[in-house]
Amino acid sequence: MRVAVMMGIRSEINYSTDMRLIHQLISCLWFTTACSVQSSYSLFQIAEEAHFAENFDSAPLDRRWVLSREVKQTDTGALKYDGQWKLEEPEAILQPGNRVLVMKSSGKHHAIAAYLNRPFTFQHKHTLLCLQYEVRFGKGVECSGAYVKLLTQTDRLRLSQFSEDTPYSVMFGPDKCGTNHRLHLIVRVTNPSDGRYQEMHAAQPTDDLRPYFTDRQPHLYTLNLYADSKYEIFIDKSLVSQGHLLTDEATPTESPESQQKSLLTRLGEESVEALGLELWSLSGEVMFDNFLVTDDLKMAESWTQDSWGQKQPGRMERLLIATNSRPWLWGVYVFTVGLPLILFVSFMWPDKRFGPPDQDYYYKKSDDPQPDSQSETDRLDGQSERKEPDRPSSLANYGVMSRGQARRRETQRKSDLEIKNEGHSQSSLRSNRL
Repeated sequence: MRVAVMMGIRSEINYSTDMRLIHQLISCLWFTTACSVQSSYSLFQIAEEAHFAENFDSAPLDRRWVLSREVKQTDTGALKYDGQWKLEEPEAILQPGNRVLVMKSSGKHHAIAAYLNRPFTFQHKHTLLCLQYEVRFGKGVECSGAYVKLLTQTDRLRLSQFSEDTPYSVMFGPDKCGTNHRLHLIVRVTNPSDGRYQEMHAAQPTDDLRPYFTDRQPHLYTLNLYADSKYEIFIDKSLVSQGHLLTDEATPTESPESQQKSLLTRLGEESVEALGLELWSLSGEVMFDNFLVTDDLKMAESWTQDSWGQKQPGRMERLLIATNSRPWLWGVYVFTVGLPLILFVSFMWPDKRFGPPDQDYYYKKSDDPQPDSQSETDRLDGQSERKEPDRPSSLANYGVMSRGQARRRETQRKSDLEIKNEGHSQSSLRSNRL
């Protein structure tokens, strides 16, 4: 019984050993893959020829960016935008050394802006405005904007008084509140008849935008806006929306060419002088990085490769990221990775179960049960010697054992007669000699 119990214990030990080995193999595989992805962030050169380029990696925040000091319309003089901004290296970012602009505060208004290197203007029909930047929601977002505004050049523009009333020409970026996940594109132009601002809204993308708000990964938002009112919107370099913006004042008699010319004329009348973030967030921890404003698509592609491109996860991490929205993938991973490892271990070590062969506890699966020690062997041998050999082990064997006893007794009688006869023979021989 003890031997059987020990076999069971050793089977459990063997199973635990195999599982530890599998766990170590998986850990090594993950560590090797992760190390290949987690490399130091490579600083890259700022595109000086761009209208605006900012990666936040080399200069303090106040070197270029201006916090809004706009006050509330009350007698207290309290700041209207009291939310905090910081430059940080997020813990979950794979490349240490990469700093981002973080909208820190929860439930507060935030406003910050920076002047462009030079104003941007739609000068002719082939002019292109490329605006792109990265956004990452560090916490579960319930209600938060993450869009950017290109502020219109005016004599009254003061970044220290930047507010929701500051004129802008383009507003672009993600926005989420409740169950609504939106990607805004709003172009504002002045109405020549009355001088008022007129907004043109692009249609919402048909793609599901929820993963971009929930997976806590940096995503690249890109807008290509052409002077002929054509626009293209990309997320992570994938096209999600495109179309043409038409003026609301166009009459049914106007041709599309006339409408586009009207838009070009009105865009050309305005220039973009600054870039600003004027936002409210319920949760905070919204991160921004790598702003770019240019009219050169080749420059934009190079900037993208140097900035967002080097942050992209490897194959192993992409598989793990996918489990955030699809938890059932864990079962697939365990089956596809764990089962081959178990089979590998079973085939590589089928007989070597309990240690090296020079140890007392070594034996194969096909061997008979073995005692634990020499003392155990002596004890079992002593019990065998003291065991009565003639006692039947079961009632069914009782008759068989009785016949065996009879044969042994007959043999014993014959041996006794032979000894007695030998004794008589030896006595007679001694008498004759005398």
